[in-house]
Amino acid sequence: MRIHDTLTRKTVELVPREPGKITMYVCGVTPYASAHIGHARTAVVYDLLKRYLRHAGYAVTHVSNYTDIDDKIIRRAQEQGVAPLDLSARYITEYLEDMAALNVLPPDITPRVSESIQDIIDLIGRIAANGYAYVSSDGVYFSVRKFSRYGRLSGRSVDEMRSGARVEVNEAKEDPLDFALWKLAKSGEISWDSPWGKGRPGWHIECSAMSLRHLGAGFDIHGGGEDLIFPHHENEIAQSEAALDGQQFVRYWMHSGMVNMGGEKMSKSLGNVMTVRELLEQYPGQVVRLYLLQTSYEKPLKFSISGFGQAFTNYERMAEFEAFLQGLGQAFHDGVEAEFESTCSGFLGEFDASLANNLNTSRALASVYEFITRVRRTASERLLGGSEASRALEVFRSSLWVLGLDQTSDYMEHKSSLLAGKQHALMAVAVEVGVAVDDHDSTSDLLDTIVMKRRVAREAGQYDVADQIRECLRSVGIALEDGVDGVRYRIRG
Repeated sequence: MRIHDTLTRKTVELVPREPGKITMYVCGVTPYASAHIGHARTAVVYDLLKRYLRHAGYAVTHVSNYTDIDDKIIRRAQEQGVAPLDLSARYITEYLEDMAALNVLPPDITPRVSESIQDIIDLIGRIAANGYAYVSSDGVYFSVRKFSRYGRLSGRSVDEMRSGARVEVNEAKEDPLDFALWKLAKSGEISWDSPWGKGRPGWHIECSAMSLRHLGAGFDIHGGGEDLIFPHHENEIAQSEAALDGQQFVRYWMHSGMVNMGGEKMSKSLGNVMTVRELLEQYPGQVVRLYLLQTSYEKPLKFSISGFGQAFTNYERMAEFEAFLQGLGQAFHDGVEAEFESTCSGFLGEFDASLANNLNTSRALASVYEFITRVRRTASERLLGGSEASRALEVFRSSLWVLGLDQTSDYMEHKSSLLAGKQHALMAVAVEVGVAVDDHDSTSDLLDTIVMKRRVAREAGQYDVADQIRECLRSVGIALEDGVDGVRYRIRG
């Protein structure tokens, strides 16, 4: 597999520390508010990476943390009159529910800062012993200029850097670029004992301590959003390698692009967020996930509600194709024709090659759609046997699992449940548009009959009748969409 390494600024071959095994750490959330679509994109990107690597035969150990104590958490907890760790625990629970809805596999290890204090203190002690830290009036700081390789990840020169973003201006520092390793507690703040006084960790040291604790020096992949390149990941490298006596901290660095809302990066601090929960009220989790996968992970994603409509249509196409293959699987079983096997194996090869090329999801998804088209075309030309349907279903489901889009059965069942609730409304529509109603017809059969009447009207050039049927269905919460594979419908609850 080839990935883009932020440190070398090149797309390189992924060579693991230990053959057949991949160790990866992804910076997790600071849980002081509901997760937004930017958090979801990061989680989905690295979930895809993990799924693909496992699909390719690697044993993957995935660690992702929770920064469950932070200045923002403390402020929000004070505003709400709750304990900081209670606040963060509540939002962690909510985050886990959101990620489950997006079919994100849980990380193997999920350390919390509050449970990693001793590891953090030990790491700061090693940094100080090696001469890279100093004690000041309000805590312990890392001396940036003593680390000669500082700036390699972000491509910034130390002399050109200025205070800003999350680099605090503080007279207690020897240099404005120095960053906190340990913050002495103010009155009433949550704190832990340390050799330097009661306090809490700085932001950057936390991920260094947790990743080294669970994966060791020189682990394979460190990931996160591109907004973490500087200062967070730059600082992680500096403090970690200062403590490790020059050993390599991480082999490869990967960063996913930001989600932009109205030209700005989406973030909780800017207040321009669309939360995952708000999106899940409008779209199934699998549709949200597909929307996030349609753009290459490295590129910024311009948030657009219209893009969800296309994602919905594409996911419907996938779900209906799987149902189509399942139906054919009941047919007689015989051999698989050579040309059909070539279609299946060729698809899987192209799909794998696309993701092996720096997670090229655009190309991978295109190969999925092309496979659907080719199999449907073959099925329209001749009868597919059960063995061929089973083979197509096997490779199709394999690709859906890698993409995390394999909850098609749940999706179709939910759709059927919504449709069943429209029985009386559809009977009224049928009467209005002149379709004979049989009390024994299922809701699905009734909708198919109405849609068929619209199709006949369109073919006869009776577009006013066809439009009337479309509008009647829309009025009861069923939106028709004409596609290359026929008409599909979207249901509002």
